Amino acid sequence: MTRTFFFISIFFLAGCQSIMVEDQPKSETKKGGYYLDDGPLQDIPENLDKIPDATPKDEPLVNYANRPYKVFDVKYTPMKKLQPYREKGYASWYGKKYHGNKTSIGEIYDMYEMTGAHKTLPLPCYVQVTNLKNNKQVIIRVNDRGPFIKDRIIDLSYAAAHRLDIIEQGSELVEIVVLNPKFAKQEKNTAIQAGVFTQKSNAEALKNQVEVLLLSSKINVKIDQEGNLFYVRLSAFSSLNEAVETQNLINTQLKLNSFIIQ
Repeated sequence: MTRTFFFISIFFLAGCQSIMVEDQPKSETKKGGYYLDDGPLQDIPENLDKIPDATPKDEPLVNYANRPYKVFDVKYTPMKKLQPYREKGYASWYGKKYHGNKTSIGEIYDMYEMTGAHKTLPLPCYVQVTNLKNNKQVIIRVNDRGPFIKDRIIDLSYAAAHRLDIIEQGSELVEIVVLNPKFAKQEKNTAIQAGVFTQKSNAEALKNQVEVLLLSSKINVKIDQEGNLFYVRLSAFSSLNEAVETQNLINTQLKLNSFIIQ
């Protein structure tokens, strides 16, 4: 990340270059575990819940942002190509301290967009992030490096952290999955879990609501029983993008917290 305060040497294959990275962060137990002097802006937009997920695209990688580098005496070697990837660990978030600064690929960081930072994933790429505590889920575009803190695997924009309900907590256990339209197998197996119920009648009611909303589509809506629970799931998507768009639609129109599964 292009984070200020002091210089750390970054060693690339082609030579040596210095970039600015953040101080070691400190937690604010009442306002969230964000970096020292960081946090939300004074005027927070009212429509944060309506900011849509990032839509996965097959973008060219930025070569200079994917070279080996060293921060706090630790060497990191980013992935050179997109490939299926899944990881569990703690997510944190960053806000006003870096709002308006350049990210590792040269774009301007906007804390109200669905973006994030990872130490070794190829940049840019798209990642599905699931809060393992509440199953809330977002899709973000990873365009920055970090977080350089033990046990944290990803830094989220303020908007993404808000959607996952981890602003106050500051960090939370998550699972991340890399998404890309080229992952044919991933797309073929993509489904949406819209809800889970102990009463079949409630599952049938949600299934009917989803079917009415998606009346003109060919998406399959079904109820799966696993033990004493009834799951409402959507499948038969033509692409990953269609699944993301459908998830956004049913979450907005039916006020759900559905999430994508592979």
